[in-house]
Amino acid sequence: MAGEIAEIEHRVEVAKRLATNIRKYLGELTPEQWELPSACAEWQVQDVVSHLIGGAERQAESMERGRGGDSNPPAGFVPPEPAALSATNAQRDIDRRNEMAGHFLEFFDASYEELHHEFDEFGKGSWDTLAWHVRRGAMTGAAYVELRIQELAIHDYDIRSAFQPNAGLDPECVPVLIDMSPRWLGMCFRPSDRLPKPVVYRFDMGAGIYKMTVTGEDFQIDLGETPRADLALSATGEQYLLFTYGRLTGAEGIASGKLKVLGDTAHLDQFEVWFKGL
Repeated sequence: MAGEIAEIEHRVEVAKRLATNIRKYLGELTPEQWELPSACAEWQVQDVVSHLIGGAERQAESMERGRGGDSNPPAGFVPPEPAALSATNAQRDIDRRNEMAGHFLEFFDASYEELHHEFDEFGKGSWDTLAWHVRRGAMTGAAYVELRIQELAIHDYDIRSAFQPNAGLDPECVPVLIDMSPRWLGMCFRPSDRLPKPVVYRFDMGAGIYKMTVTGEDFQIDLGETPRADLALSATGEQYLLFTYGRLTGAEGIASGKLKVLGDTAHLDQFEVWFKGL
C-alpha cells in the first residue's frame, strides 16, 4: 500500500512538472509560432494548447464532483460513437481557441492551478475515489493522474516538434505511458468485421513485450511472450509510443530505422486503421 501511494505521489509530481515546463515553453513563443502546425493532425500549436486547457478544466470539475460523491455522467448524457466524439471535441477546442485568443497563458495558469488543487485534495483522501470521464466512465483519481500525464506528455511532444526536429517524449513519462498502453489502445480501437483468422502482434520495447490478438471485432493485449506472431515489431519504448499514438507511421518508422518489423507489413497498415488516435 505504501508503495502504491508513493508511486501515485511520484506521478502527481511528474504531471505538475510537465505542466510547469509546458507553461514556461509557451511563454517564450512568438505570435507566429502559436499558429504553426503541430504534430497532432490538423491542429496548430494554439489548438493543442486550447485542448490542454479545456482538458484540465473538465478534469478538475469532474474530480471535484467525485470528491463530493458524484461520479455519474451529466444529466442527459448519451454515449457517442468514438469517431463522432473525436470530431466534436476537436471542433470544441478550436472554438475555445478563438474565445481565448490573446489570453492563452492566463487560462493555462488558472486551469492547472485548479487541477493541481484537486490533486492535492485527492492526496488528503483516497486515490480510489471515483470521478466521471466521458470515454471511460467512472474512474479513480489515480487513473485521472495517469490520464493527465498522457495528455501533457503527448501534446508536449506535439508542440515541441513544431520547432525541434529531434523532439522526444519526456523520459519520466515513458514508463507511465507504456503501463497505460493497453487502456489507451482500448479507448481508440475502431472495430471492423470479424476476421476469418485472428491477427497476432508482438511488440518488443526492450524492457517488456506485449502480445496482442485482434479478431476484428475485438482485441486482447497482455504482457508476455508469444510463440507465434503474424507481425513482430521491435522499438524503444519511446518509438513504440509515438507509433501507437499516431505520431510515427509504420512506413516512416521502418524507413528511418526507428521500427524494426518482421512479418507482413500489411498487418502494420491494418493496425493503424484499427487503432486511431482520439
